[in-house]
Amino acid sequence: MNTSNLELLAPAGNWEAMQTVINAGADAVYAGGKRFNMRLLRKDYNFSDEELKNAVDYLHERGKKFYITLNNLYFDYELAELADHLYFLQGIEVDALIIQDLGLVDIYNEMGLSVPLHASVQMGTGSLQAVQRLEDLGFKRVILSKNLSLHEIAYIHEHTSLGIEYFAHGDLCISHTGQCYFSSLLVGESGNRGRCIKPCRWKYRLSGDHDRIDDFQYHLAHKDLLLYPHVADMVHAGISSFKIEGRMRPAKHLYPLVSVYRRALDAVIEEPELFQLDSSDYDILMENRIRDFTNGSLYCRIDSDSIGFDGAREPKFPTSPKKLLALKENDYQNYSGENNFEVELTVKVGTLESLKSILHEKVERVILGLDDFRQISDTWNQDKLVVAIGLCKDNGIKAIIETPRIVMQNDMQNLIHALDNLPIELLEGIMVNDLGSWHHCINNNYPVLGGPGLNITNSRAGVLLNQNGVNMITISMENNFSDTINILSENYPTEMMIHGPLCLLITDYCAACGARGEDFNNCGHYCLQEYDLTDELNNQYRIRSDINCRNYIYHPYDLCLFNYLPLLARAGVSSLRIEGQFYTPELLSQVVSIYAAGLQSLNNNTWNQLSNFQKLLELFPQGLTTANFTGNYRE
Repeated sequence: MNTSNLELLAPAGNWEAMQTVINAGADAVYAGGKRFNMRLLRKDYNFSDEELKNAVDYLHERGKKFYITLNNLYFDYELAELADHLYFLQGIEVDALIIQDLGLVDIYNEMGLSVPLHASVQMGTGSLQAVQRLEDLGFKRVILSKNLSLHEIAYIHEHTSLGIEYFAHGDLCISHTGQCYFSSLLVGESGNRGRCIKPCRWKYRLSGDHDRIDDFQYHLAHKDLLLYPHVADMVHAGISSFKIEGRMRPAKHLYPLVSVYRRALDAVIEEPELFQLDSSDYDILMENRIRDFTNGSLYCRIDSDSIGFDGAREPKFPTSPKKLLALKENDYQNYSGENNFEVELTVKVGTLESLKSILHEKVERVILGLDDFRQISDTWNQDKLVVAIGLCKDNGIKAIIETPRIVMQNDMQNLIHALDNLPIELLEGIMVNDLGSWHHCINNNYPVLGGPGLNITNSRAGVLLNQNGVNMITISMENNFSDTINILSENYPTEMMIHGPLCLLITDYCAACGARGEDFNNCGHYCLQEYDLTDELNNQYRIRSDINCRNYIYHPYDLCLFNYLPLLARAGVSSLRIEGQFYTPELLSQVVSIYAAGLQSLNNNTWNQLSNFQKLLELFPQGLTTANFTGNYRE
């Protein structure tokens, strides 16, 4: 066990908090400026530029380090000012930049900066391969996903020289970090930009198979993280920086937390093999808790013990469910003018029968997903994938294999095995949704396409991917029309989702199992039934689950950007994607036929598609939405 480089990293939302956590024993502080970070909801918090400079001097005089959070996803209109801010931060000699957005890496490289880069937890880094990709991109430290187990962390540490940081205490989201779009796609307030309205902290009723399981409870309200009893195990696993969450917490709340963890780390440093929990320190943490505590994913999959169903300790947050507006016939718009671009239609299919149902349509690409959802009864296996790839080739359709949205260390070997046994030479490429899959595919010379899980919200992130072997970029659904146009101005192929179910969040927690008070090891496979969460305005959020029992929670309405086909075509999008893996062959065939007809009319420089728009509304009586794309919510 190496204890020579252990770091206690504490948050600071203002000058008082910074002084307090240093006096409590922190080795380093992380904080944000008045711009470009995830904690901008309170004007009395965060540091002005002058305060940032003074804080660096204050901390360095005391032998402490200062890390700056630039952990948002950014849009193109912010990048010029952001570049100036990066130059300023290097000039005042901050010790590291904590970032999520790959666009910042491209700007950082262009500017020739040298301040160390730390990969934010928002990047969802969950595998050794993902860490290796970050190392190749120039990062010096990685803040690992909170969903990793101690065993997975130890494996990653054994095979990398990058510094490993991990959250030890504080607030937890139910979702995999970076993969929650709940707030963004409901009201345009992005959790990836620090503006989450916290729908996971609302009350829901869980129902399935028309059976009412319970009354309204806080089904997604994760308890707070407490890893104080486990610091010795974490040091053994290779964690060198212990991070406390709480940049919006007052100094009086942070002092006891930092003090307790300081004493714990000092005890580990002094007698690494003899660390014991101090009951009085444990009591201090309990007395200062906000929610009740959990040890997260450190030793086992999160279950009902990690959820505060009754909401008794849930802090009040001034948001509530929103009335969702579905598209209506009068939302249709006519367009005129010439289309100068050829747009290809891409369809994700879930079964062989669904693939066969669209072979007669003008479809250029088909996506075959490896996510393996339990709700698809005849989903892909190796043999069926080979047959599907052959069918695509015979019908002049490009075939793409898409990796799952979540690939953790324990998932990686199965993914590698699946990819290595496919006829890669017959594919247009592998669409990757995480850094680890990207790294594996690049290292094996597979053609790579960027999936929606990479969260590309600006043109510079696309440039970085394109320069690092990614042949097509999927634009994030968090972009509105204006943000999308900026990306389309770059000279690389792009894809956009235009129709299909909208995934709002992905979690390791199984709601159906948890509602029964059962743990993951005693799973009754309840998720094979149809389940949904219903909020207090009767919006129903469907739950689907994959073979690893992760829950995917979906928007009540499917996405429909049919009306925007003319504008997107003229703006130069390369490919438009229908997310059809959950549709029956009959429904998928009808949807694809409508979009193919729309694109064909554009090729003929006409757009008289009211009847097709009406058909879409009829096919989806539960409702359709444009989500955030119309930009009605931009602050």
